[in-house]
Amino acid sequence: MPKEDCKYWDKCYQRNEAHLEKYNHPSKGTDTPKMAPKRKPTDKEEEAGEIAKTCSSNKTADTMDAEKDLGNYESETAELHKEAMSNIAGKNYMEILEKRIRLSVQQEYDNLCESNEFIRHKFLVEMPPDFYEFWKFIDTLKKDTTKVAALKHIETLFQLQLVGPFEFLAGKFHKAKMGEPGDYLRHWRFYYDPPEFQTIFVRKGSGVHYGYWRDVPQDKERLLLARNDSTQNCEFQFVAGNIFDAFLYYLEHDFHGTPFTASQVAATKKAVKQYISDNSLGLAQLDDLTKERNKRVMAKSFHRAGIVVPYERKTQQGYRPLTVSDAELKKILALFERKDLNDGSDNAKQAVLEKLQPVANAANIAVDECDFGTALELGLDLFSSGHKELHMLISSLLVPAYSLLSRPQFIAIAKAHMEQRSKELNLSMFDVLK
Repeated sequence: MPKEDCKYWDKCYQRNEAHLEKYNHPSKGTDTPKMAPKRKPTDKEEEAGEIAKTCSSNKTADTMDAEKDLGNYESETAELHKEAMSNIAGKNYMEILEKRIRLSVQQEYDNLCESNEFIRHKFLVEMPPDFYEFWKFIDTLKKDTTKVAALKHIETLFQLQLVGPFEFLAGKFHKAKMGEPGDYLRHWRFYYDPPEFQTIFVRKGSGVHYGYWRDVPQDKERLLLARNDSTQNCEFQFVAGNIFDAFLYYLEHDFHGTPFTASQVAATKKAVKQYISDNSLGLAQLDDLTKERNKRVMAKSFHRAGIVVPYERKTQQGYRPLTVSDAELKKILALFERKDLNDGSDNAKQAVLEKLQPVANAANIAVDECDFGTALELGLDLFSSGHKELHMLISSLLVPAYSLLSRPQFIAIAKAHMEQRSKELNLSMFDVLK
């Protein structure tokens, strides 16, 4: 018996067997035989028809949504094209696109601010457990206050700024004006700070700062804390094996108190010890960590913290001493200060480079023979000398050394720092980006 034509003709998207059995799907405009009178469908056919109707309804809704989305996209494209054509240079078009890209990046930035992953993403390191414990302790010093107010409280009482990752935990990076990646790596990075050092404490208005020391970027357990005064020299001193002891060291040695603050300092010291006891914190100690690390230190270097690289004692592979002593290297660098060479020309720089070239060549040969620590030592020594004229040479030493030591994060930090190395004391990116 002839079947009835489907009202959608050959454009029908139904694949339901009951539907295909019941209807023809000829091309639109094709002559079809006259249909026989409709018969009353059976119960089974009615059920199949209901299923087909339901599927059709769902499919149609999905299709309509897709068409709607397509329409919006085409409409948006047409709008962009129209605006672009209004300016032959396409300036309007680029402005619209750049605005949308900025909005997209801002959304990704805001999402990143919702987790501690922000620290690893922007500062290229992860924080140890004692760091987060100390942040909890700070909250106990001034209860029922905002996180930013907690930072201000410590600054007001002890002239101590908690910076870097502390500012992230306090929410200061949320909705902040975004900078380029290098801005985050330079945030509170003082003039002599090597890539291995990350500032967390700063005595307000001074070059005195404390931070975690990592020989490897991935280190996040049992980290030593070091201290440096950038207004004095490039030398770093290890002062604590955990952040609580570093805080106590600051109160004892770097806080300029008065008779009026003595009671507050005493109460805070007591609170630190009480918090550690109440929470049964097993904190690493300075002596243990330094003793353990000293076994792996291959050379002291100008910053006095020493360098740590893998070293195979049987084959003596991984490090070899520089071809000059520290005293001889300092003598070469002293040429920068000679008055007869320091006449405004490049004479001093050329004299220093001429003397340094054989030392650098020997370090590069050492790298070729798997003694990566040699180039690292020379690069960090030249960095610690503070002479910006040597930045290109420093990069040529540190980049291959860090790369072959699988420490690429330190390459990014070193490059960002040397691009805008500053002796200023306020090194907050929030002020830089104003």
